Amino acid sequence: MSYMGYFGEGVNLRLQVTKQVRNIRILSAEWSSKRANTTYNWINISTSLGLIFIFIFFHSHILPILFNMSYFIIVTMAALRVLACLTIALTKTTPHPTYLQEYPHLTILAPLYNEAHMVEKLMQHLSQLEYPREKLQIIIVCEADDLQTCAAVRARLHAPFSLFETPPSLPRTKPKALNAALAHIAQKSPDEIVTIYDAEDRPHPLQLKTAACALAHDPDLAVVQAPLGFYNAPKNLLTAFFSLEYAALFHIINPAFCALKLPFTLGGTSNHIRRSILSAIGGWDSYNVTEDADLSFRIASLRDTKHPSKIGCIPHGTQEEAIDNVPMWTHQRSRWLKGFMQTANVHTRKHDMGPTGEDMSFLTRVKNLVALNLTIGATLFFAYLHVPSIVLLCTAFLLEYFGFKSVAPLPPLFLPVLVFGYSAAILTSILGVLKENKPFLIFFAPLLPLYWLLQFPAVLIASYEFIVAPSHWRKTKHVGQDYEIPNNATDIEILPLEQPQFPPI
Repeated sequence: MSYMGYFGEGVNLRLQVTKQVRNIRILSAEWSSKRANTTYNWINISTSLGLIFIFIFFHSHILPILFNMSYFIIVTMAALRVLACLTIALTKTTPHPTYLQEYPHLTILAPLYNEAHMVEKLMQHLSQLEYPREKLQIIIVCEADDLQTCAAVRARLHAPFSLFETPPSLPRTKPKALNAALAHIAQKSPDEIVTIYDAEDRPHPLQLKTAACALAHDPDLAVVQAPLGFYNAPKNLLTAFFSLEYAALFHIINPAFCALKLPFTLGGTSNHIRRSILSAIGGWDSYNVTEDADLSFRIASLRDTKHPSKIGCIPHGTQEEAIDNVPMWTHQRSRWLKGFMQTANVHTRKHDMGPTGEDMSFLTRVKNLVALNLTIGATLFFAYLHVPSIVLLCTAFLLEYFGFKSVAPLPPLFLPVLVFGYSAAILTSILGVLKENKPFLIFFAPLLPLYWLLQFPAVLIASYEFIVAPSHWRKTKHVGQDYEIPNNATDIEILPLEQPQFPPI
């Protein structure tokens, strides 16, 4: 499929009409990534190119300013990580209830594409979820022209599973498929919950009950996120690094943002959302390739309305399959970073009204902008910055070593700030894997700066595609194989197919 297809109208008439039938608000253009190539964005691109041109000719004056700005961002983010670690370390863990006298209806949507080999294990793991069967429906969402996956699902269908085939249409994205499925499903009750799982997911059996209890006990919660981890963390160095990254995010950063009452980016799976909220804000953005991140900040924009707007965390997590090779990791990460660019683009626009058509207060705009920069903005900043910083540091040391004394030395604060930033990130990862009960990963934490080098080619690909193919979905290929626990690592959190195991809550 050519890139040009992604600039078309995309969503077919059947999807739009059905949305109206099901009382799902149509997402306005102001809140959609479909506007990715408007005059507004080309002005931003032209401005960026102009700034680069100015830097080339006036770098001696601009470089000190850039250094100072970078110092401020690095120190701020490092301090935030330290604050997050202290917040989690000092927060007393309280039991999360898993019992309600009457559970709400819950719909699981599991979108698959070219993943026939994943169907059997996915259905087995979802069957292990503890939830009243009369209140649960599990819908496997496939593209209608993905014949193999559709056939694999049909061959194994049993209650409470069903298959929804998405009519072929552009854009070919996960959120488009989710919107199509949700539009065709009648809402069973006002308090219905919608849960998202991916093909490789192995959720904790109590996760649904924990989510339902959390949403029932706090009417201000719009969505709760379960922590994500990887069952194949010990496979190789890349999976170990990936696991450290996730442990820091889902066991330290996100819970700290919850404690600070700030919005954070949802994961692409294991989020449990009030269906009424999805209907009110227009569902997922079909054109955003990180629909989870976009949804987070659209929900947070409801702060001044009658709708719930809080994003929360629950303890019972989901184990996934980590990418175990660099080419596929770059493939996946470039999509994530491009989606972050799309999300930043949408949520820094001047919106006349919120996603529900109601006014947004100045305080809500500021709070969301701060959270956006502390999460998505910081991720993009460090993806661009890490490799140039390492190159600059190595070049300075080599020039000094070979006796080029006339070359201007690094600014005095460069090395201390870099060390402080790296140390805070490594500390966060160490505390995260301890919370996740995977202490064997601690030994890989000091090597994380090597892992961060991989972000640079991914962010360059993302930058290019953000301009030429913003809604092109780079599909992640999963193997779906079980990973054997090493004899000397009995405490590793691995989830066998028959009986998932999880660390104590």
